[in-house]
Amino acid sequence: MNKCIDCKQKISIGHKRCLKCWHKFAVGNHASNFKQGKTLKKYYCPDCKIEISRNSNRCQSCAAKERIMENGNPNLKHGETLKKHYCIDCKINEIKYNTWYYGKKRCHSCAKKELYKNPKNHPNYINGKSKEPYTLEFTEQLKDQIRQRDNYECQNCNMTEEEHLIVIGRVLTVHHIDYNKDNCNEENLITLCNSCNIRANKNREYWKNFYQNKIRIIL
Repeated sequence: MNKCIDCKQKISIGHKRCLKCWHKFAVGNHASNFKQGKTLKKYYCPDCKIEISRNSNRCQSCAAKERIMENGNPNLKHGETLKKHYCIDCKINEIKYNTWYYGKKRCHSCAKKELYKNPKNHPNYINGKSKEPYTLEFTEQLKDQIRQRDNYECQNCNMTEEEHLIVIGRVLTVHHIDYNKDNCNEENLITLCNSCNIRANKNREYWKNFYQNKIRIIL
C-alpha cells in the first residue's frame, strides 16, 4: 500500500494522492474544465433574480414571458379564451372555456336536462315503469294511515314530517317496497323522506331487502 503524498493516508498502488487530495490538486492547478473559476460562479436571471445555469440568459419562466411578448401566445385562438361565454339555455351560468369545456354550449345543469329529455338516457330508467299510474287503492287516506303507523318519520334517516315540510315543502312520501304499484298491502308500504325515496331507485334489490327487513320489525 502507498501513502498519499499530501495527507499521508493509505491509498492503492499506482496512485500518488487520495481522491480528496487529487480533487483539490486538479481544481487548483490542472483541471481542463476549470475555466478560471467560471464553474464555481453562480448565475442569476436578470428579471426575477433566481439562480440559473451558466449557459442560460434567463430562467425558463421569464424566457417564456419574453417569447410571448415578442411573438404572441401560440395557444391564443382569436381571443376565445378571453371572452365570457354563457349557457344558451339559461343565459346565466358562465361556461369556463378550459380543456374540458372548450366548445360547449350549455352549462352542466342544462346539458343534463337536454340529455334527459329522452327518459331512456336516464340511468334509473327501467322500461318506463316510473310513468305507470298508481292504482285506485293508493289513496291519500291509505298514505296517511301508513305515515301514522310509522310515527310520521322517515324509516331510513328518521326525518320527521315537520322537518320535511320545512325543508321540502310537502309531507313524507309512501314507498312501495317491491316497486310494484299494484301491491298496496300494508307490509309493502313504508314511509320515507324525499331524498331516501329517490335513493331507493338505485340498487333496487338491496333496498328491497333492506326495507322488507325493516317492515318486519315495524309490524
